[in-house]
Amino acid sequence: MSNHLPVDEYPILEFDGPLATITFNRPHKFNAFHLEQVPILRDQLVEVEQNPDVRCLLFKGNGKHFMAGGDMSSVLSYDEMTPAQRMQNGEGPPVAYMHIARIMTRLRVPIVASVQGAVAGAGVGFLGACDLVIASESSFYWVAHILHAGSNDGLVSYFLPRLVGHRKALELALLGDKISGQEAKDIGLVNWVVADDQLEAETSKLVERLVTGPTLAMGLIKRLYHESWHNSLPEQGMLEGELYGRFAMPSEDAHEGLKAFFEKRSPQFQGR
Repeated sequence: MSNHLPVDEYPILEFDGPLATITFNRPHKFNAFHLEQVPILRDQLVEVEQNPDVRCLLFKGNGKHFMAGGDMSSVLSYDEMTPAQRMQNGEGPPVAYMHIARIMTRLRVPIVASVQGAVAGAGVGFLGACDLVIASESSFYWVAHILHAGSNDGLVSYFLPRLVGHRKALELALLGDKISGQEAKDIGLVNWVVADDQLEAETSKLVERLVTGPTLAMGLIKRLYHESWHNSLPEQGMLEGELYGRFAMPSEDAHEGLKAFFEKRSPQFQGR
């Protein structure tokens, strides 16, 4: 049986003015991530990156679940693999996810994930590469690699400790327990939890705030926060000064923001 990804299961990229939306489209597989999605998703992210009109990127999952980790169908032939093939099969997914996450973290527009149902395995790492996460009450989260004697992939080991702390991340990874949407919010894995029937409406409200915000400044803030993970205090201070002075303050939005402040009105940002 072929393990190739059918075209109708590719992620769907749509543009609606300043909003770009990528929808995972394998509902019958709980949107499990297939390795053949990597070049497709990479090209879609580059297309978003190169579109000057985009001011926010939204990720959604078609069906009942957001992303149930990596597609495990390839392990069905595990017994037939040589040791070298098993090694390649294990090394491939983490490297592939890395290329996706690198583009997401450098993207200069805010990335929102609107989450329902399951977020498992590599899906947890994928959330880490997003900037903001809004989730339904019934959503659940599962770092399940340990249950099949696997170590982490999907950059879970990179993002999870930074989001929830070292000790809590180890608890989730070593025990493989599911957590609820509310617990995910309590530990900092998601930002907001809303009623299931309000997820779409609340996501729209959040996206509207972002697409009308100062996009250039948001991109600078994203860069600052990502680079703070490896910068020293002096390096971070210098970077703050450089980005504020060279890019934020001379921008049209900064001029509009200050003008609106003194005129006691709401600013009308253009994202530049």
